[in-house]
Amino acid sequence: MNAILKELKELNFNRTDYCRLMGIGAMMIWAYVLISFYVTGRVDAYIRPEYMRFGSLLAGLGLLALSIFNLTHLKSGEAASCCGHDHDHADGHDHDHDHGHDHSHEDTSFAGNASLLAVMLIPMIAAVTYSQDKFISVATILNKGSAQDAASVASRVEETLPPPAATTGEEKFSYSLADLEKVVDRSPEGNLMLTVDQLFYTAGDTELQRVLAGQSVEAVGQIIPDTDSKAKNRLKIFILMVSCCAADAQPVTVTIEFPGALPEHKEMQWVKVSGTMVYPVENGQKQAVLKVKKMEPTKEPANDLLY
Repeated sequence: MNAILKELKELNFNRTDYCRLMGIGAMMIWAYVLISFYVTGRVDAYIRPEYMRFGSLLAGLGLLALSIFNLTHLKSGEAASCCGHDHDHADGHDHDHDHGHDHSHEDTSFAGNASLLAVMLIPMIAAVTYSQDKFISVATILNKGSAQDAASVASRVEETLPPPAATTGEEKFSYSLADLEKVVDRSPEGNLMLTVDQLFYTAGDTELQRVLAGQSVEAVGQIIPDTDSKAKNRLKIFILMVSCCAADAQPVTVTIEFPGALPEHKEMQWVKVSGTMVYPVENGQKQAVLKVKKMEPTKEPANDLLY
């Protein structure tokens, strides 16, 4: 440390130089955060794969390069740039003489720059340090408002639950359980293994409703209170659907109903629920409801977002 301080003294740093160093330091911190988010994979929790996660690495490298450039050119052109305020050419300076001397007026506010950097960096550093890279608050999920229309997930679900193959002639072909089993696996217990968004989507597809009604299914998601119903034996299971990044994430929910009182549970807990699908009409709209036979805690999936 003493050697560094000695070198700084030999460079004859003034207050303006130290203010510039603070700015360079801020850029380096931002560069470190962006690069580390890419290297550690933390960026995966915030941005869709096709939305240039690689961009965080490029941005970090760009800031790092700019920081190094500014640092190596800190003292160059000092006479032309250190003057912190404008003055008239007739204010007493002789502009015909050599500008090799340092005529900095040192009116750059060190405290002002330090305060500005503190406002920029402290919240960011705290967020990066303490963030769990996921939503952990029930209130946050409820405030986002869940998806209401099954069509909102159609483009995603129809890739995993394709319609039956087209038929020839005038034969009228209806979707069957055999068609569904071609694209959906069964668990060792015999349950159809569906995702929450797939179950939600079935509320808007009469063919799938006809096939799934009364069938044993299972799904994995997080649980939150059911604030849309007065029933005391209901919860909701959800996953987050992301259009661009975590900021626009919206929960896709399915009502889960228990035969009696609610079992012991923790809100936002990851669970696997299994039971029978029913499709009652509530508030004038067909709803997908899973009548639960079993609910058990499970591990959080490696990818817990629906893109």
